[in-house]
Amino acid sequence: MSKSDLRNRNVNELANEYVSAAIAHGNASTSGDYREANLQHDIVQDVYRELRSRGKSAQNVLLGLLDHPNEAVRGWAAFHALEFAPEKGEPVLEALSKSLGISGFNAEMTLKEWRKGSLKFP
Repeated sequence: MSKSDLRNRNVNELANEYVSAAIAHGNASTSGDYREANLQHDIVQDVYRELRSRGKSAQNVLLGLLDHPNEAVRGWAAFHALEFAPEKGEPVLEALSKSLGISGFNAEMTLKEWRKGSLKFP
């Protein structure tokens, strides 16, 4: 998917792409398929950059994903929310950090870097 493809999508389509890529990333990470995980990581980040380029109202679509049933989706949305709504993203990461597995570890490391001030957004 090219960046121009993303520019032609509406916010709801972007949110759906974000969810699909976040789930695929989580599944690939869990199964150890790091090539697929890297590909899906890049898609999540590209979609986020496109949402951010459209302003806060577009970014806010991610706040609706903070209670998504899939942990990977919640984790990605909470990570990105730290940039524009940290008061909403941080509690989700706190809850996820208590989970076992990759989602819990990712949330824990994200919070650690966030609190050190060294977290970078795409």
